[in-house]
Amino acid sequence: WAYPKAINNITLQQQIMRFSFSLFLLSAGYHTVKADWRPELPWDELASSIAGELIDTSPENYLQECATEFDKAQGSFDPSTTWSRSMHGMINKPSGLCLSHFFCAFNNCAAASPDDDHETSSVLTYLVDNGYVPNPTLYSEMNATIKAWFEETSNQNYNLPTKVLFPNEAKDVVASVKFAKEHNLEISVKNSGASFTSASSKGNTLHLNMNRYYPYSTNDGVVDCDADNVSEGLSDQPCRLSLSKGKNALIRVGGGENWGKVYSAVRKANDAQADGYKYHAVGGASANVSPMGWTFSAGLSGTAAGRMLGFGVDQILQIEMVLPNGSHVKFGPTEWQMESGFDVPKTLSVTGLCNTNPEDTEENWVWEECPEEKAVNFNDLWFAVKGGGGGTWGVVLSMYLQLHEYMPYEMYTPNPTACITDKLDDTQKAAFNYFYQTFQIKFWLDPASIDVSEDDSNACGGQDFNPQLSCFGGGSATVFDKAWKAFLTTSRDSLENAGIAPDIIDETLNCDIFYYEGSGIVLDVPVLANPNSTVIKYKDYLQYVTLPNSTDFPGLGLDSPFPGYSPIHFIAANILVPKKWILDNIEFAAQNLAPHPNAYRAFGGKTSSAASDQMNSISDAHREAGYMYQFPFIALYNDLFFTDTFPQVFDTSDKSNFPSFLGANHAGINTRGPLKSDWTKACPLEWTQKERDEKCISLQECVWGTKLLKRLEEIKEAIDPNYMFDCNGCIGNNRVKVTPAPTDAPTD
Repeated sequence: WAYPKAINNITLQQQIMRFSFSLFLLSAGYHTVKADWRPELPWDELASSIAGELIDTSPENYLQECATEFDKAQGSFDPSTTWSRSMHGMINKPSGLCLSHFFCAFNNCAAASPDDDHETSSVLTYLVDNGYVPNPTLYSEMNATIKAWFEETSNQNYNLPTKVLFPNEAKDVVASVKFAKEHNLEISVKNSGASFTSASSKGNTLHLNMNRYYPYSTNDGVVDCDADNVSEGLSDQPCRLSLSKGKNALIRVGGGENWGKVYSAVRKANDAQADGYKYHAVGGASANVSPMGWTFSAGLSGTAAGRMLGFGVDQILQIEMVLPNGSHVKFGPTEWQMESGFDVPKTLSVTGLCNTNPEDTEENWVWEECPEEKAVNFNDLWFAVKGGGGGTWGVVLSMYLQLHEYMPYEMYTPNPTACITDKLDDTQKAAFNYFYQTFQIKFWLDPASIDVSEDDSNACGGQDFNPQLSCFGGGSATVFDKAWKAFLTTSRDSLENAGIAPDIIDETLNCDIFYYEGSGIVLDVPVLANPNSTVIKYKDYLQYVTLPNSTDFPGLGLDSPFPGYSPIHFIAANILVPKKWILDNIEFAAQNLAPHPNAYRAFGGKTSSAASDQMNSISDAHREAGYMYQFPFIALYNDLFFTDTFPQVFDTSDKSNFPSFLGANHAGINTRGPLKSDWTKACPLEWTQKERDEKCISLQECVWGTKLLKRLEEIKEAIDPNYMFDCNGCIGNNRVKVTPAPTDAPTD
């Protein structure tokens, strides 16, 4: 980006004055400033009915508690880094307002002056302004003009809740939903605050911060299922379903827990085994990400064997939640059958029950058939929640997730040119890289063509923009290295024709791979200085991501991505590139959409269909993807993309059914599809947000496609007709909105 200079024409005196003002704000001791949002409501009654806490919050709280954390250095893989800027330092702040992306405190996660209206300002303006603050910037060193916008706490662009409730128990959530229903309020729900679309934080809502909710995985641990001791009914339904999949262990995860806590609970259970480790969880890369929002958006697990075991959404056995009508329900499949081509049974029917006394403790809950006036189509609800995104169907209190057989973790850093880098000119390097990328495509998506088994291929995966691969099972990384060298051997003639000398090919074939016993990602950074391909062996993924004693958060897992100012995909679209198209155009893909290290390699394998229960709302684009690729706005995601590339890659023949093509996990807040009137034209960034939303294919339609989105919207209307849950980028949030008058507003 070439940013204009005008914004930086600020005198040193002005910068000093603004910095002094910021220090004043941060030191003034701002606490619960009384907000004026719906002051006529009986908030004291709600507060007295819950075991948790209801507080007033304000932008001052955000600056005091969160801006100070962003004035700490962002983590890096330098062993001397203390990792002082982390969601570990923000998630327990008293206000519950902190977000992983600082600018998401404003509408559309965009830095904006108090005079800007986010609906009528150009999106391009926001992209440019956000670009003045790179994510590693210290808050005190932020561009002074932009910092002043945030420190103007009356700025109309703040989009933070001013009523925050911390539920401790189910009764707190039920009371909150009933209160919201009675007084026509919206509810927003947050666990970790890591949403790239800011779906977990919203102004003028009753905000439920679930971080203090009962931590089931931490306190109750792993459940072993005994086939001889499983009863009928929903109490043992998770075990019955698990056993039908040939698995015998599961874990219940609370609505306020993150992956770090889940992985720690699994580790604790493994450490307790007399005969060695037993359990493995399919989860996210970041310790601070919520299993709820991550799972319900698909759950990409390139780092925890997702290609071998399915998406995160494929791990769900049972869900417990509070619906917009106030019902406390639990539900899961009770009828299923095996079908050819699938590793798990097809869900035929889902059963749900309502809790008749949620105000009591859990051991006294009574689960009965839901009354007729609160009847729920649990088949539809199961379908919608499993893939239809988090935060929009109600409040998830817990869910049971499938556990799998334990596999050791190997972090593999391939370097195919380690022994020959200084012996190749630029043309030869390009030719060599083309062959290596071709190998990677075949290894991930067509392993049989290079004599690699599906199981060996599926054992490895990887994140985007990350050279390391995550492999599971002893020797799984070595399989990758051997497969590469076998491919190299069969490609000798082609390499030599490309100008690669035979002795250079021989040196590559004889280049050693180095093996190490790991201690943790930060401590093991020096190992990565080895130019050769390396394999670092760990007990499990948790050991790899655990921060050492030299950091500010020893024993906790690292953030991924690190807390920053703008969401990662603020200026890019994450395209799901179909497996079939990649293989049909392998030469083009190897040169222009190379998988290593830029692609998100969590697709193919068992995610395609084998692990699906066939009753979920994961888009076809997810199931059919080869990998996910970032297309930056302007440079790649433009008119040329929609005119030339898009019609070749995706089926646009049915003009009544726009195809899904974006990844739900990591979807960007500014991403829109082409014009509704012309699918060959990109949605102009120069337009206002309002104009883009009116004239362009919505983010939701890009993620789910027209037909699937329509079904999800119908379920949303049935479950939540008044849109109590209306999070940004979620199902139904793109509708034409009518703001109703408060039902109990004071009269003159």
